[in-house]
Amino acid sequence: MGDAMNIKTDPMQGGFTLEDILRDTLDSTYIDDAYYAKLRHDMVEWDGKGMLLSEAERHIYEALITEENWLLDRRAFERWYQLYSRKCIYWVPAVGDLPDPVRADPQRQVTIAFDDRRRLGDRIVWLRTGVAYSQLPPSYTSHISTAFVRMPSENKSEVKVRSQFLIQEMRAGHEIQTFSGWMGHVFVEEDGITKIDRKVVCLLDAPRSHHNMTFLL
Repeated sequence: MGDAMNIKTDPMQGGFTLEDILRDTLDSTYIDDAYYAKLRHDMVEWDGKGMLLSEAERHIYEALITEENWLLDRRAFERWYQLYSRKCIYWVPAVGDLPDPVRADPQRQVTIAFDDRRRLGDRIVWLRTGVAYSQLPPSYTSHISTAFVRMPSENKSEVKVRSQFLIQEMRAGHEIQTFSGWMGHVFVEEDGITKIDRKVVCLLDAPRSHHNMTFLL
């Protein structure tokens, strides 16, 4: 814990410090066969026919995705981390032509990112060290999301929202990178608060080699 005192802080962390994240991520043992099966089933449901969000749903789910984009673009990683549930996943498949539960299966296929809550915490601490070579200089992003639709789901305690996205990433001295594709957010209620439980980012050009993907999509 003492090493965390040397890590750069962020003015937008909103009271959730790096030491909080380090304590929060000490135990992360929920990724098991059943969890992988749930992710494969998600891929089946992402391929369904979505319905436009109602006005009430927009105020909850679209607003939360918009807030996530804003926090990522402000590099407010500590506040962004708080949007996620205690048993969350941040997943970026390395294959195209999705959704497909076989091609995307993270238990058997290589991924660009597959972060449970502990690894998300590790990633934030790493980004805040100020000495991560691949983030010198740091990335700044612009996230745009659109075409929000609610997907049918067998699990009535969850809400699935699919959207299209465009992300630009800039690092001083480097060319701007542009990424597009679709995202899936699974929302759950945790302690009376709507949280992001699972997020999958399906890049249009996922199978291609990428220059630097050490920032958060």
